[in-house]
Amino acid sequence: MTSNAPRYAVFVSPHGYGHAARASGVMEALNRHNGARFEVFTTAPRWFFEESLKGLFEYHEVECDVGFRQASALKADLGATAVALDELLPFPDDEIDRLAQLVRASGCEALLADIAPFGVAVAERAGIPSVLVENFTWSWLYEPFFGEHPELEGFSDELAMWRSRATVLIQTEPLCSRDEGARLVNPISRTPRLSRSDQLAALGVGEGERLIVVTMGGYGEPMPFLDELRSQDGVTFVVTGAQETSTDGNLRLFSNQTPIFMPDMMRAADAVVAKLGYGTVAEVWAEGLPYAYVSRPGFPEMPPLEAFSKRELGALEMSPSDFSSGKWIGRIPELLSMPRTPRTNGGAESVAEVLAGL
Repeated sequence: MTSNAPRYAVFVSPHGYGHAARASGVMEALNRHNGARFEVFTTAPRWFFEESLKGLFEYHEVECDVGFRQASALKADLGATAVALDELLPFPDDEIDRLAQLVRASGCEALLADIAPFGVAVAERAGIPSVLVENFTWSWLYEPFFGEHPELEGFSDELAMWRSRATVLIQTEPLCSRDEGARLVNPISRTPRLSRSDQLAALGVGEGERLIVVTMGGYGEPMPFLDELRSQDGVTFVVTGAQETSTDGNLRLFSNQTPIFMPDMMRAADAVVAKLGYGTVAEVWAEGLPYAYVSRPGFPEMPPLEAFSKRELGALEMSPSDFSSGKWIGRIPELLSMPRTPRTNGGAESVAEVLAGL
């Protein structure tokens, strides 16, 4: 690593891959801006960051955020979430000290926290500025569950207190709850590395074939409709969350243990069928892809994400039962007939400029 390059600490929530993708997008932009290098603190897997930041970071396995513990891709385990929050909060003083010393010793000039207020506490102890990036707050997400799990209210207050102490607060679209004191930027996603033709070739897909990405965003979910996908002439499907990685006719199956760089898949795709989540929506928005989404009923983040997806992408909605039964397959012609409108004004550069300015 270049010794005189600016260095930044980055604390990333491990809840799903969307936060790691967003933080990676900002780090890519910051490296382009000033040659920055990074100290990454998270339990999100190292390989995820290697995909777009190879050689640019040191990885530190640190439990810096909880979010929600998941029973499945579409269902949160609130009891397990409360137990995990109780173990993390209040943030242990000796751990804050240890990490602050490490951040200082690494020469970090500022700290980026992707919805992980633990990073704000470490930055404050290390005496460096912090930038917290969010499209929702954990307090806002936990609030509807206070009646069922009242202990979540105390955890929410603690997290909100640390959030308020960030030097700079940045909110990104698609946004759940606007804070007028925060700067608002467009969706943040990573930059594809391959051209569409190169990614199609890597998948063994001809230029004239149609490609649909089917993903539940890093979680496994039963997909009993695979046989029906095999019968779709002229369409190849990239399916993540499969039992094992393999090629089977028109299916390109990937287990969640197989690293794939999703922005390249999105660049090659003609449409996306996916769980509704920030990372996927941001990448679909950047490529301007036709999108059919699976919502999670009763989850507070869903209405704002749905509204953004319908308004900005003209997205098609499907229920979890329609997804698992394969009922959505009948809408493939409709999905593939929708226009594609790529965008070049994502929010990563805006956040990078703020960090570089600190």
